[in-house]
Amino acid sequence: MIRAEVRWSVLVALAVAMTVTAVAQTKGIATFGGLKNLEFVADFYNNGKGSMGSGPGPDLGLQFTSNAEAIVQAGKGGTGNFVNDPGNYPVMFFPTGTNVTVNATKGIEVSLWFSYSALKAGTATVYDGPNGTGNILASVTLNPNNSGCSPYAMCVWTPVGIPLSATASSIRFSGTANFVGIASIHLGQLLPTVTTVTSSQDPNQPCASATFTATVLGVGGVVPANTQNGLVTFKAGSAVLAKNVPLTSGTASTTASLPAGTVVTALFKSTPSFNTSHGSLTVQCTP
Repeated sequence: MIRAEVRWSVLVALAVAMTVTAVAQTKGIATFGGLKNLEFVADFYNNGKGSMGSGPGPDLGLQFTSNAEAIVQAGKGGTGNFVNDPGNYPVMFFPTGTNVTVNATKGIEVSLWFSYSALKAGTATVYDGPNGTGNILASVTLNPNNSGCSPYAMCVWTPVGIPLSATASSIRFSGTANFVGIASIHLGQLLPTVTTVTSSQDPNQPCASATFTATVLGVGGVVPANTQNGLVTFKAGSAVLAKNVPLTSGTASTTASLPAGTVVTALFKSTPSFNTSHGSLTVQCTP
């Protein structure tokens, strides 16, 4: 386990509401850094302090249930039975109960992502209401992911990316107490992406017309959905082959006949939830 005038007043109200809307979104990272070993998170990420007095922490407007606890890996002087956690920060777990709920009082837009390590299955569920209420915006199974970690119980940390189509107000991490760890929760930021390029050209055959395909994956392997289509521009060297090709289910393609040694680049333009990235390949074929 992880732990050894009326009109004037209306105008003013509208202005205030617009101002609140403009700033009232969480954007930042809850790394759990700055918290002590076995310190309950408490109000640390709500411009407050942890249970042992650490803080005040960042004003992210996050409220954790009382069983959310930080733990430092044993190799860094803590009691955590884990290693390889991203950034070597403390991680969050729950020593009691079946879940931790995180309320985002400012709301979360765009996306969120985190890494987890689990000895028993868990889930991460995102809601548009507080305290795990309202509509479910996303639910991800946190499958057990550790093996060969001796002498530690946990050594594998799997990234999970969740694009958001609506404002999230709470996140619930569920599972078996002491058997799920959560590391560095990124909030309100574009999901990092990786773009790769492949070709239908047989490298052992004469150069001919070939299809070049760009595949875009967000952090954790999440595929941009068709409702979040991005655009891909293909280039051969500095020449544009195809501009703003729509991304469908994570891929976009173009066809061209190119000589061996040509560098084909695919640039993926960002969408409401996914960041820009590019990939390339060198054409291989026989003259």
